Amino acid sequence: MNFESRIIECPGASTLGWDGDVLVEVTTGGRISPDGGVSSGTFHTPYSFDRSVCLRVDNTLWSVAYANRGTKALLFKNWKIQRELNRSYYCAEAYDYPIALARVAGNQVAVIHCPASYNTLAMEDAESGEVLWTKETEHMEFHSRLAVSRDGRYLLSAGWFWHPVGGAWLCSIGPSAPAKEISFSFGAEIDGAAFLDDDHVVISSTNEVINQDIPRSAIGPMQLGVWSIPEGRWVSTVPIRTVTGTIMPWNKWVISFYEHPKAIELATGKIIHTWTEIDSGRQIGSIEMGTPPPPVLALNQREGMFAVANDKRIYLVSLRDFA
Repeated sequence: MNFESRIIECPGASTLGWDGDVLVEVTTGGRISPDGGVSSGTFHTPYSFDRSVCLRVDNTLWSVAYANRGTKALLFKNWKIQRELNRSYYCAEAYDYPIALARVAGNQVAVIHCPASYNTLAMEDAESGEVLWTKETEHMEFHSRLAVSRDGRYLLSAGWFWHPVGGAWLCSIGPSAPAKEISFSFGAEIDGAAFLDDDHVVISSTNEVINQDIPRSAIGPMQLGVWSIPEGRWVSTVPIRTVTGTIMPWNKWVISFYEHPKAIELATGKIIHTWTEIDSGRQIGSIEMGTPPPPVLALNQREGMFAVANDKRIYLVSLRDFA
């Protein structure tokens, strides 16, 4: 395999995100270049935020710092606080914060989150706070781990239903978007879900079986599947030997972050490389964090990079030569 990895001494990094191929810390403005150079931040945000998302549109970097198992978040525009954000308090301490930034129309940037209720999505204009779209959903109860396709057409939610059991749900977004919803739940429990590209999503499952009769868009236990959105069918499903945890698709592979980062071949389910030197936690789905809780992950599918940060250092891996 062709990849580059680097260990960067950087104690206490928490709200890590990406600005192109540069790793940034949203609550300080610090920057870490691909060659390992570290520039200290210029400000301090006095709250225990521990995760972030970032989106650059032309000369503007939008970012959100949030408390992953809390209710508070901050929206930044070019390192300046734009406004505070909140999510529903209900069971907030039990599952990952649902929030995403998306470029939805031209240069318009939207914040997608659940400010009013755990089962109601809202899309707001990042600049003004105007509500552009809301949706109360039937086929996903507690929204979590939101992701938007790069072209801004689809929203993916990898949340859970009251039992608890993990699920995944996809919909078209925006006030003028044609109604299109797909539920991947109610076969086996969903572990990871992510966009492979604008027209395909990757779904992984655990060994927990919800229904013996698996719905057409659901998936069996311990499987990794690629779903075609325009065709409305599974392109492939393959068995896997271990749960994946959080996933980041990259070309013909998916990077799994359960225990250690692993490159899994989408066509076969085979693990082709494991970064055994990196401990990436034991979280399964949006609820079960494992022991100890997972470290900070910063995933950069666009550039083929990921970072895992513990209390003392950051492990930075670039897959851009791994094509």
